[in-house]
Amino acid sequence: MLFTIIYIVYFMSSTQSNTKTKSNQQDLNDHIRLVIPLFLLKKLKIHPLTAGLHPLSLGKAISHKNLNIKQQNAHHHSLIYCQSGSGILDHKSKKREVKRGDLVLCCPHQPFTFSTNTSIKPHKENSFYWINFTGKLADDFAERLLMKMDDGLAHVGLLANIVEDFDSLLALGHRGYTATNVIHGVHLLQQALSSLALQLRLSAFNQNSHFDIEAVESLMRNNIHQDLSLDTLAHYSQLSKFHFSKKFKELTDTSPIQHFINMKMQYACTALDNNNDSIKHIAESLGYGDPYYFSRLFKKIVGMSPKQYRDSKFD
Repeated sequence: MLFTIIYIVYFMSSTQSNTKTKSNQQDLNDHIRLVIPLFLLKKLKIHPLTAGLHPLSLGKAISHKNLNIKQQNAHHHSLIYCQSGSGILDHKSKKREVKRGDLVLCCPHQPFTFSTNTSIKPHKENSFYWINFTGKLADDFAERLLMKMDDGLAHVGLLANIVEDFDSLLALGHRGYTATNVIHGVHLLQQALSSLALQLRLSAFNQNSHFDIEAVESLMRNNIHQDLSLDTLAHYSQLSKFHFSKKFKELTDTSPIQHFINMKMQYACTALDNNNDSIKHIAESLGYGDPYYFSRLFKKIVGMSPKQYRDSKFD
């Protein structure tokens, strides 16, 4: 078989009854688990749109009772997202508390247990999403997350878009295993992991710096029609040029001036698409007195000249 289900999710109660009460039925309904069937996994493994990353199993547990998740020697990555309540993660020979808004990620062949104990906080609802995923790009997606986590644990906060993506993935079981639904679900997973990686990066940056990237980008947009020097940008952020450039590139993967130029070219594309102004006029409106220099810069970044871009409007 392509995989073995080694997640054990169960609820423990201090009393047992042979009679199914309404309350017990609600507990059953509050745990949703979706296991991708073997026939579909075989297709996901080789399909060009899903081979890179795809889920094996996923679920959501909501309960006032105890929850236990155990993994011994899996060949996949495992992710847990705490929506409410708290739990204890036993991973890499240490126990840590997982709180509301925390994210857990464990790599293949890394045993761990995750559990909640409602006797400590009675009547408190625990709500967790969990997902097992694999694929040719799984290690790469995991690496982007783990580089900003503390041994697989980090706080990302309550993110509405992540909850929406996970709920949509779980709804796959109701929509059916058609190719269109599954491919869409796989891309939702990729979107969720990418969003989480971005959030972790932003959170780590904000915790260690008072640097306001949004304010800097706002300054750039407000001065899109003129030139901005590195000195001006660094002075605005009250940092030296070296530290400003370092922090900016750490967050955007590009230099401040190149980022500003890219914004100018985006503005130029909008102008070329939506009005008949001459290329010279557009260049001047962006602070470029030499339209030939502007055209060379535009072609270098966009891949075609301003005229070619305008002529290819509906290509």
